[in-house]
Amino acid sequence: MTRQIVLRLASAIGLAAVLPAGALADDGFKPLYNGKDLAGWHVERGKAECWEARGDMVSCTKPGGGYLATDKQYGDFVMKLEYRLPPAGNSGIGLRFLPGTWPSTEAMELQLLDDSHPKYKDLKDSQKNGSIYTHQPPKVLTAQKPAGEWNRLEIRCQGPRIVVHLNSVEIQNLSLDDYSDSLGKGKIVLSKRPRKGLVGLQSHGDPVDFRRLEIKEL
Repeated sequence: MTRQIVLRLASAIGLAAVLPAGALADDGFKPLYNGKDLAGWHVERGKAECWEARGDMVSCTKPGGGYLATDKQYGDFVMKLEYRLPPAGNSGIGLRFLPGTWPSTEAMELQLLDDSHPKYKDLKDSQKNGSIYTHQPPKVLTAQKPAGEWNRLEIRCQGPRIVVHLNSVEIQNLSLDDYSDSLGKGKIVLSKRPRKGLVGLQSHGDPVDFRRLEIKEL
């Protein structure tokens, strides 16, 4: 074995030693939030002053914020983030919605909700935390942590396939093509809604915090 090959092997072993188990040097994810301001984001159907960059997190602090949406539109992607709700808090993640539209009626909304609170005792499962709002209940209704704690989401949108993990538990795995008669809360069936659009964080009148926002295009 030549000296050059030995050096290359030593370098590779050294790199592996400093990376966490299972980690890659470059996993393809890009941060959506720069930790300083809301560059790369804009507000859809709401007020910009309701949203704040607060160090390691983005927060909705007032009612009326609409959606804090990415400037860029995404088609096939994996998005990772953490969110924190107060008791009885209500929010959501808008997926693939077009500018000027509302995700729950014209695209998709992944519901974020402290549905353990008594005020939500009469909700349908398709309106509870982790649902594709008014279309598909989550596979597991108990994956979320209590209000005030951080929850970790991973959302994969690839063609018609939508897969969501909440705190490492798979709560959604569906094909939009199977929802050709599902109007939910809207006039367009789920299977015909956009396959590319903005990604957004919802203001629903309650404070909510988001952090560790990152995305990988597929």
